[in-house]
This record gives sequence, structure tokens and C-alpha cells, in this order.
Amino acid sequence: MYEKLTRARSGDPLTHLYFAYGSNLDGAQMRRRCPSARLVGAAILDGYRLGFAGRSASWGGAVATVVRDREGRVPGLVWAVSADDLERLDRCEGHPFAYRRKRLLVDTGEARRRRVHVYVKDDAEQALPTEAYLGVIWRAYRRHGFDEHGLSLALGGER
Repeated sequence: MYEKLTRARSGDPLTHLYFAYGSNLDGAQMRRRCPSARLVGAAILDGYRLGFAGRSASWGGAVATVVRDREGRVPGLVWAVSADDLERLDRCEGHPFAYRRKRLLVDTGEARRRRVHVYVKDDAEQALPTEAYLGVIWRAYRRHGFDEHGLSLALGGER
């Protein structure tokens, strides 16, 4: 599917793949942040679990992150973005201070895995998100048919 998404509306090549697992699962938010972004599809980040950490001034509470966990699996969406949009995402996510952008492999269900950009809050204290922030993620999980178990665990549910 990525091969079909080679150019943004502006004509810029969509040369970067980005894995969203938090509020950027929301298509409207992604369109505001990254006007040229095109949805590639769902994917799984293996070896990590969902967590909530830090404090976002705009959301008023903790925000999503991924935490290394050999048994973990985080569902999300892969977006194709231009270099300009990746720079916009860096600013929105506070890279390299609030989040650090890493290149990780995700399973897209295709024959091979894809290397994508993922924003991670390293060493941030775990905390709870606001209801508004969490609502955005719950709605996206339901809309895309994601397994909600990992989200429940991130909120303190039992394994």
C-alpha cells in the first residue's frame, strides 16, 4: 500500500513512515498536525507495552508512551509523511526533549516488517492521563478494532 502513497498534495515525497499509538491515532488531529500525511494502515509494535507518563500542558495530564517489554504488543497506525510533516511532528511531540524519536520495526501483517519513526518518552515517571486524552485513544482503538487489553493494562488493569 505504501508504494501508492508516493506524493503529498504539495508534491513533496512521502518518504517517512511514522507509527502513531496515542492521540495521533485520531485522523483529524493528524490532518491538523501533518496536512500531507496519508494513512498506510494498522501495525503492531512488538517488544513494547503502552504506558502513560509525564505531563502535557495541552492535555493537562500524562500522555502515551511505549515502554520496553519483551511480552508487550502495542497496536497503532502507520502514516506516510513528508520531511516537512516529520519536522512538524517533532515540534508537536517536543523532540528531543519531551519525546525522543526512534526508528523501530513494526509488523504490518505483510511479508516483511517496516522501519518507522516512533516517539518515546524515556525515563519519564508513569502517571495517569486525563479523561479527554484517554477518550481520544479509546475511540481510536474501537474505530480500528484494536485489542484494548494493553490499554487497560497501561491504566493499571491486571494482566
